[in-house]
Amino acid sequence: MIYMIKIPSKVKKMILGQQMIVVASVDKNGISNISPRTTFTILDDVIYWIELFRHKSFVNFQDNDYVSVATFDRENLEGFQLKGRVAILHDEEKREDISLRIIDNLTRLDKKRILKQIGNRVPNIVGFKPFVVYSSSPVEAADIPLVV
Repeated sequence: MIYMIKIPSKVKKMILGQQMIVVASVDKNGISNISPRTTFTILDDVIYWIELFRHKSFVNFQDNDYVSVATFDRENLEGFQLKGRVAILHDEEKREDISLRIIDNLTRLDKKRILKQIGNRVPNIVGFKPFVVYSSSPVEAADIPLVV
C-alpha cells in the first residue's frame, strides 16, 4: 500500500507562489501528456484543481491514476516534482466547496475567464495525493526523495 505524505512547507509555498503546476499523466497506450494548471488549491496535503476540459488528462486520470506534478521557479532555478495518485471528486457538495475556494483566490481577470468556461455547473475537481517529493533543482541530487 502507498501512503500519502505531508507536503513540505517550502514545496507548498513554491506551488502557491508560482500559481502554476504542470501535471503529467499517461494514457492506456503508454503515451505521456503534460498540461499546466492554474486553478488549484492545497487542502490537507492534497492538491485540488479545477479540470476544465474532458480530454487527454481527464481521460488519462480514469485509465491510470498515477501522475506527477511539477512546480518550478525559473528565476532561482529550483523546483519540485511530486509523484502520487489522482481521484476525480464525485461528491457535488465537496466539488462545489473546493471550486469556490479556488475561484475566490483567482485574480479578477482569471476569475472572469474561468467562470465563463464553467458556466453555471459545478466543475470537475481532481484531487492529487502525493506519496513522494523530489527536488528538481540542478544543484541537488534529483534522484533522492525529499519526502517519502
